[in-house]
Amino acid sequence: MKHFMCTHTFHSEETKKQFFVFHKGKKSEDWFKPINNEDSVQCLSTWIGDQDFWFCHWVAESEDLIHKKLETLKGDKLFYTLAQEMNSFITSSKPKEDFI
Repeated sequence: MKHFMCTHTFHSEETKKQFFVFHKGKKSEDWFKPINNEDSVQCLSTWIGDQDFWFCHWVAESEDLIHKKLETLKGDKLFYTLAQEMNSFITSSKPKEDFI
């Protein structure tokens, strides 16, 4: 599996509002459950602020699978996604991982 950082940008103020109304009050397990129901593409974490964009960390076999997943979830109707493959992923929770 490859690691991807995705930048999502809302189409408009209206789609931004729709997104936040739909997700208001959701627990993290409710957020990730429909996204992570297959092995070939999964979202590991997300960072959302008040801006018109936010970030997600995905693992997937390909960038195309991320876009297909977002289309299935109708995310493509609300926001654009730039997925960038990352050659290295390290985390403090796995201190013995090699950097590259």
